[in-house]
Amino acid sequence: MRTIKVRGLVLKEYETGEADKRILLLCKEYGRVMAYARGARKPRSKFMAAAQIFTYSDFVLAQGRGFFSVAQADVIESFYDLRTDYDTLCAAHSIVDACDKTLWENSDCDQLLKLVLKSLSVLAKKRFQPKQVTAVFLLRFFDFYGFRPNADGCAECGAQGSSYEGKFFWSKEGLLCEKHNSRSEAFEISKAATTAASFILNSELSQAFMFEAVDSVLDELQRAVQLLWRIHFAVD
Repeated sequence: MRTIKVRGLVLKEYETGEADKRILLLCKEYGRVMAYARGARKPRSKFMAAAQIFTYSDFVLAQGRGFFSVAQADVIESFYDLRTDYDTLCAAHSIVDACDKTLWENSDCDQLLKLVLKSLSVLAKKRFQPKQVTAVFLLRFFDFYGFRPNADGCAECGAQGSSYEGKFFWSKEGLLCEKHNSRSEAFEISKAATTAASFILNSELSQAFMFEAVDSVLDELQRAVQLLWRIHFAVD
């Protein structure tokens, strides 16, 4: 039986049989991988810890007829603190749900895995509000999938946020100035929110979360990423 070694994060876990689990993994080399963890629900199972949602582990997977089964698992990071606060837990679920709904098998997910791990790590430390972390994650997530919004100026004429004195609107392309705002879905967005979005998209990943913003700005960023999600992925 062929085996492969992968490093992956559990996005979903499903109970099956009397004591087994199916786990959905986000893996660096293979993208979306579903694997069976036999006996993982037994109290003394060697797979119990690694088969938990949000857990990042080294796996040895045995390939059967159309499926993988877990042969070995060594936990790298459990992200336990995600589970100690309701809002943090909800934010973590929104991050893995986004991956679950969009991932393909056999796709290059190195950068996406780094983004997810960094986002979960920042969430677990609870330094920033969960809605700030999810906004950062989703803006970078859209960039990964090729839907990077223009956050530095008008997507039509290039009017720069730092020098433009009029209003900006947020659309599926990102910013639009008053003159070029003809999108029915677009909404007015503050200069503070555009500055935050630009910082998020242009910073190194290690720095992208490190900014201060009032609740109203974070709410605008949440509205912005929700619009992009509806338009580009159109999934519930």
